[in-house]
Amino acid sequence: MALAPLNWWPLALLSVALFFWCLEQVKTSRQSFVVGFAYGAGYFTTGVSWVYVSMVDHGSTAIPLALVLTAIFCLGLGLFYTLFAWLYQRFLSNLNNWLKIIAFAALWVLLDILRGWLLTGFPWLYLGYGGLSTWLAGYAPVIGQHGITWLLVVTALTVFMAWRRPIYLMAPLVIWLSGLGLQQIDWTEPAGERQVALLQGNIDLQSKWLPEQLGPTLEYYFGQTYAHLDSDVIIWPETAIATYWDNVLQATQALSDIAAQQNTLIISGTVLRDQNDITSDYYNGLVAFGQEQGAYAKQQLVPFGEYVPLQNWLRGLIQFFDLPMSGFRPAPVEQGLLTQQSTAIAGNICYEIAYSGLVAMQAANAQLIVTVSNDTWFGNTWAPWQHLQMAQMRALENGRPVARGTNSGVSALIDHQGNIVAQAPQFEIAELVGQLQLRQGRTPFNYLATIGQTRPNQAE
Repeated sequence: MALAPLNWWPLALLSVALFFWCLEQVKTSRQSFVVGFAYGAGYFTTGVSWVYVSMVDHGSTAIPLALVLTAIFCLGLGLFYTLFAWLYQRFLSNLNNWLKIIAFAALWVLLDILRGWLLTGFPWLYLGYGGLSTWLAGYAPVIGQHGITWLLVVTALTVFMAWRRPIYLMAPLVIWLSGLGLQQIDWTEPAGERQVALLQGNIDLQSKWLPEQLGPTLEYYFGQTYAHLDSDVIIWPETAIATYWDNVLQATQALSDIAAQQNTLIISGTVLRDQNDITSDYYNGLVAFGQEQGAYAKQQLVPFGEYVPLQNWLRGLIQFFDLPMSGFRPAPVEQGLLTQQSTAIAGNICYEIAYSGLVAMQAANAQLIVTVSNDTWFGNTWAPWQHLQMAQMRALENGRPVARGTNSGVSALIDHQGNIVAQAPQFEIAELVGQLQLRQGRTPFNYLATIGQTRPNQAE
């Protein structure tokens, strides 16, 4: 509840302190397993049980089976805190207080990183996002979200220990005042402004991929694009063009020519493939047309949504494992900027915005981050708001504005300090227009996150 949409950030400190207190009471490994599993189960069942909605409402999964699969998902993630509790009780519980604080916070972050990597990772619901609306946000351009997580955990433990020894309050006092000071620093520089229009079509998922829906969908996006050609950048959401890009390339040519004459760049989600052949691999992609041409293929796919692990065994068992377009492939080569001549734009699709390292590599040479998504899968739950909060953190970490275009919300324009400039309503057809200041230069976090990494200038 410390994270979006409630943003009751003091609860993050209370949660960590109570978890620490419980672990201090345990005497055996078995007790640590119980405490850790209970904490992890509560953490993820509260925070990410919205996966149930995608299975029942959009995957036609029977409710009892969906409940079982949701429980497996949430309790499986909870095992990370079971491991945390065991490691703490086994190796850290006998350290002196200051070492214990530092090690407890470090272990928390290490297991967060492991969770974001293991089995393609689930980098969601990190504690550091709770610091976005606090003075600790000043650290984001320096040490990123994981660094803020570490500082929040240290704050919680030092405040807890200050009940007996007030001297411990010196640590959070220094940490938080330093964060306030860091908020006064602009790590990147202005590089002009762009008027950005986000088109939110609110297309029903049940009919989105049907051939007869393609015409009405394109009618909306074409019509609203013509109406907003005074904007510099117009963004359609993830797979707004719900077919292969080569199928509609000729149909978009007239719009592309007029947009080029108006110096307008159009960006849309669509499906890319290697060649016009039913056996060809296909990719969740972005295309840019009009003022400049470009393409980007998604690199970090969503398990069971965009591809099915162990598909030879799972395909056909239930309808959820046979969703439309669930055979995407990750980009076969590293992707660079979506466009770079008119505006240097880093493209990210849906789930990718959760990966801070990936976004940092894309953003290093960009002036604007564009992320598109289709959070309609999760209905009226916390998921779209958690997703938006991640985009805010990526803006702050990299000192770049973010334009977030979605099918049904939450579409938003975010400045380089992570503030929401404009936001569209959820579950409505909407057009959101606003100004974003482009930025250049790099934050310390962006340098640290991209050490030893190279990216092509333009997506291939």
